Amino acid sequence: MMDAMNLQIMPYQSMDLAKKVEALSNQMDSKKIKSEDPSGVEKACTDMESLFIFYLLKEMRATIPKDGYLGGGKGEEIYTSMLDSQLAKELAAERGIGLSPLLSESLTRKENNASGIIEKK
Repeated sequence: MMDAMNLQIMPYQSMDLAKKVEALSNQMDSKKIKSEDPSGVEKACTDMESLFIFYLLKEMRATIPKDGYLGGGKGEEIYTSMLDSQLAKELAAERGIGLSPLLSESLTRKENNASGIIEKK
């Protein structure tokens, strides 16, 4: 099974976003991240935010026209992909774009609601 670290180390592989999100979701399920372990939830949410920022950067870079004379070819694509991946990890770890706290709050609320339903029955 692919874990979140592999997703961030090898961003230039030709995996689509749905597969990466599914792999991150499977990782969360396999580790049974609960609200009792807030650091695990926060790390998973930061990883998801990093993945989102990476794809945001990738799509923004795709809008820039390629110049035939100075284009770097496949090497440039790999380098910029790795640069975007590292930039996304650092942005998500420092301040982010606000997605991680929202996801964390939503997951914690969902977990609390699920445990409240189970306790009532």
